[in-house]
Amino acid sequence: MDMHFEGVVFQSHAAEVARRLRYPWPPFAVLDVRPAAEFELQRVPGARRIDPAAAGGLPEDTTVATEFFVIGRDPDDAGVRQVTERLRRAGARRVVEVPGGLREWRQLGLPIEDGQRAA
Repeated sequence: MDMHFEGVVFQSHAAEVARRLRYPWPPFAVLDVRPAAEFELQRVPGARRIDPAAAGGLPEDTTVATEFFVIGRDPDDAGVRQVTERLRRAGARRVVEVPGGLREWRQLGLPIEDGQRAA
């Protein structure tokens, strides 16, 4: 991690995540902290579910160089910060919280994946 940003928690809007879905370089992952039942109903296309309470390091098929976007239900979802801190302890160089969560995603009318297809 660049020492100038040591301890910094980055935040961005849902629209930035949508832009990154169209331009996927450098490598990134969208991590959804919501309960499994909510995740299965609707999610950001390509998102992976991650349990905020689970122990562990980086998600499978990622490295410390992967940019992580962490999204939850809404601005009050404490799981977002839990996952952010876990990723940072595991050595992730760039973790970006999406404080508006899936609520902001829906308000902007961005694409939603539900079950096995995108809506």
